[in-house]
Amino acid sequence: MTPLTLPAVDASANRRGIIAMCTAMACFMTNDTLVKIVSTQLPAGEIIAIRGLFATVLVLGWVFAMGHARDLPRIISPLVMTRAGMEALVAFLFISALASIPIADITAIFLITPLLITALSGPLLKEQVGWRRWSAVAAGFVGMLLVVKPGGAGFVAGSATAMALVSVVFCALRDIVTRFIDHRIPTIVVTLSTCATVGLFGLAMIPFQTWVPPEPKHILILLAASVVLVIGNHAMILAFRGVEVSLVSPFRYSVMVWAIVSGITVFGEWPDWMSWTGIGLIVAAGLYTLHRERVRLRVRDAKTEAAATIP
Repeated sequence: MTPLTLPAVDASANRRGIIAMCTAMACFMTNDTLVKIVSTQLPAGEIIAIRGLFATVLVLGWVFAMGHARDLPRIISPLVMTRAGMEALVAFLFISALASIPIADITAIFLITPLLITALSGPLLKEQVGWRRWSAVAAGFVGMLLVVKPGGAGFVAGSATAMALVSVVFCALRDIVTRFIDHRIPTIVVTLSTCATVGLFGLAMIPFQTWVPPEPKHILILLAASVVLVIGNHAMILAFRGVEVSLVSPFRYSVMVWAIVSGITVFGEWPDWMSWTGIGLIVAAGLYTLHRERVRLRVRDAKTEAAATIP
């Protein structure tokens, strides 16, 4: 078997990954808000199947519009299919838990992912993660806790929390697998595999759950959710292709900014002083991570230049 290899990473790729990650977080929070609205009325499998159908049709049209129809056979690549399977498990566990857990609390649980990825990026990706980057990730995590206050009375323990925690593990593994996908496979094809597999997984779950006839409002909400989900999935895949995973992953914390926006505009919930402090920590941690990346690249380039001048 040919060993997995990783392409070299440059600063522009990392910047692209960071922008894509922030975009994905905005889209996912919009999707989560819409799904939360219907999750108390429709079972998880039904939500995933309906949303997945819309998303698959949208992405398939996107594939043909971009001229990538010839790349469709690559959808059966083992790593692409592995990622899609993990995404299906993440979606099912997340939506099942979302019906019972406040959206801020489940967001808090999911923001454990960057810490897990940072821990795994050393042994699995051979990335050097120093104490400064660990400190920035930890600061962002503390900021997230200040925003969502998961120790409050609204935090739900039990099976729903357990499902959310298991989904975090699959989420981290999914993102690491993405790093290894052949760069010649178009990102939109990887997105199609994700949408189709998740939709089929939801369809397979319907016989095991009580079918609830969806109302027109449910269909419209899930159609809107599918649009932002497609954009978010595409951005998330782009965020982890050809980048330094442990650098890009902490920008997942930007989802808390979008969570605050969602809380204000949808639920009329304004942040208190502790939440604003947490948002400040999240932003500061992200900016410091960028600063450390610039310093590291300058040091690396200086060493390379010095080595090149040695006769």
